[in-house]
Amino acid sequence: MFMKPCLFKKINYSIIKKANLEKVLLFILLFLVFEFRAQSSVTEIDSMQTTVFIRLVKEGDFNGVIVQERKFIEASKKIDYKKGEIRGCINIANALNAMKRNQESLKFLEIAAVKLKKDDDDELLAYLHYVYGKNYYSLELYERSIKSFNIALEFAEKIKNRKEREKRIYSIYDWKRSSFEFLGMMDSVYSTEHKCMRSPMPMLYITIAERHYKDHNIDSAEYYVNKANNLLFTKQIPLEGKANILRAFGRLNIEKRNYGKALDYLLSSLKITQKAKLRSRDLESYKLIAEAYKGLNKLDMENEYLSKYSNLNDSLQRETKAVVNTVIEKMLTEQEENEKRTHRNLYYIILTIVFISCIVIYLIYNRYKTRQKLRDTLINQKVLESEELKRKLDNTYEELMHLAIHSDPSFMNRFKELYPEFYDNLTSKYQNLTLNDMKLCAFIKLNFSNKEIAEYDHISLRTVESKKYRLRKKLNLSGDIDFNKWVIEH
Repeated sequence: MFMKPCLFKKINYSIIKKANLEKVLLFILLFLVFEFRAQSSVTEIDSMQTTVFIRLVKEGDFNGVIVQERKFIEASKKIDYKKGEIRGCINIANALNAMKRNQESLKFLEIAAVKLKKDDDDELLAYLHYVYGKNYYSLELYERSIKSFNIALEFAEKIKNRKEREKRIYSIYDWKRSSFEFLGMMDSVYSTEHKCMRSPMPMLYITIAERHYKDHNIDSAEYYVNKANNLLFTKQIPLEGKANILRAFGRLNIEKRNYGKALDYLLSSLKITQKAKLRSRDLESYKLIAEAYKGLNKLDMENEYLSKYSNLNDSLQRETKAVVNTVIEKMLTEQEENEKRTHRNLYYIILTIVFISCIVIYLIYNRYKTRQKLRDTLINQKVLESEELKRKLDNTYEELMHLAIHSDPSFMNRFKELYPEFYDNLTSKYQNLTLNDMKLCAFIKLNFSNKEIAEYDHISLRTVESKKYRLRKKLNLSGDIDFNKWVIEH
């Protein structure tokens, strides 16, 4: 009677034990299945982000990059894959920078930077600072861009994958080279050019060709343009690279005075860059197309493309100015935060060494000295900024004189930038003035003599006098008014 209940309890205990074991095994199985699916999704996102991004950039579909990367970011969020989110943000920032949408690009970089703060991924950190550098380059903040490229280089050199490491390093050197060239640091240009030659891209050879144009070495320039073109057959060059090569052939044919052929190349290049929304490249094409039409004596078409150049240039300049102001504010904020952090750390160090009473005295003194130093720094900075502004104005004026002397088609656009009030006042008050009338006014404003105007505008002295007489009539100026003085004082 007593054995049966004991047997029943023993059987129940073994059944319960077996059931718990099955639950544990089921839990482990479900965990492994979930983990396998998560790993598969991660691998799939990594693969797609790489292949799709490369393909779309090669096709020049930067809008497509933005659309696809947003999808990858959402997919990464669902499985809590932070690396996929960060790479997606940087890829979008890269595409936006190519489209000259720098403000949006910098916002995506800030998102990526916040997510990367606690991450030690050399590949993503190198990519992040590389795209920061490209943005600063696009905004003409070349010194800042070089600093970002240097940081990118430090991380790139630690990338474990050799192929990815070399690819990133060569890209960084290529952009650093361009930044050095804009700063006139030619020793650094030649040094980085030498490194870029291990894995050259079309713009490397095109830039070298541009230097040969300045020295009137057309044959040497043509040699490097052809070398750039040969890369189309040996490398997977993005569509933007093809557009750059077509534009380079257009420039070459302008130099060789084959204006019709130049137009074919330039319009083909423009078609690619307009489709890809590469506005800075459109700007370069507009200027060259106007020059080609000038060579063909098609003044209407020349003026049409000069107008397009002027409008797009004004738009890009406005956008750049707004973004640059934002960047400068951020730089000042970062500097202020660094100073606060340094000051706070100093406070803690002092607190452990000196008595409380001495600390209070020291902090008051230190704060006073810091403020004095900051005030002096700001004064010096203002002085430097004023000197820099004066230097830029002098350089701009010299450039304007150079354009006038060499009958450059962009002369009026640069004159308008330097004397906007003069230009706007005349055109608004005297709406019947033609482009040639404004050009004559510009020459007079620059204090050119009749002889110089005749020489630079390729007309006779008598024609200059006639033009002045007709212009005086248009402006309703009486005979007792000194015409030249009237223009200069306006």
